[in-house]
Amino acid sequence: MEDDILIARFLRNELSDAAQTAFLKRLETDTSFKEQVQLEKQLLDALGETYWSYATNDTNKRIEAYKNILESDDTQQLKSTISKAIETYKRKASEEAEASHRKSNFQFAKRVAAMLVIFCSLFWYFSKDSINHKTLTTAAWQKNIGLDFTVRNGSSDSIKVTLAKALRLYTNKEYYQTLQILKTYNASSKHYKDVLVLRALSHHKLDKTAIAFQTLDSLAMYAPNISKWYKGLIHLENDELKKAELYLEIPTTSNQEIKLKK
Repeated sequence: MEDDILIARFLRNELSDAAQTAFLKRLETDTSFKEQVQLEKQLLDALGETYWSYATNDTNKRIEAYKNILESDDTQQLKSTISKAIETYKRKASEEAEASHRKSNFQFAKRVAAMLVIFCSLFWYFSKDSINHKTLTTAAWQKNIGLDFTVRNGSSDSIKVTLAKALRLYTNKEYYQTLQILKTYNASSKHYKDVLVLRALSHHKLDKTAIAFQTLDSLAMYAPNISKWYKGLIHLENDELKKAELYLEIPTTSNQEIKLKK
């Protein structure tokens, strides 16, 4: 068993009676090993169980909660860098202890402080990226931007009646029927902007994303902000955060809401 693992189990009281006896006997005769144990104990006292769970690939509750984040290449590289820094510190601290115990303690304090800064940064990073975009996206869809035409259009012409019926179909998730009832309208039709909104959203709900975006491109000629709003929401639903940020202001805290990018 490697010394790091052996020491970790000793400090966690996980060794068998026989293994613990052998461990204590080694402490009496192996000065270098004893210094390594003292160093590991200092790190454990300073950082708690977080020291081992971040220095290796062991899973703790926080890392499990942010599994998707931690599996990214950037985060794996960051964890690797932290692990290497800890191992480098342990080696250097051991060497420094032999030369000057007081100097070693000072260097230890500086390194622990630096490591705490790293972990605080990690906590901020995880908290920032752990915002539930799905919940925020659902709330944004429920605003029904651009779907207030039954109130906004004061006339009682036939197109308004058709739009009201189409909106009821869309609300009832009858997306194909929504498209059917609106298929005869074109750019020369009255309230064509409203027709395009319902067409685009219905295509999206039918998983015809390409057609939905084409329709939103057409809508941009009449209502550019509504077009951008729904392009951003569709990208969010497809987990395309970077693309969504081209159109929307994505919250950095859970108490904010999605807004149209200015």
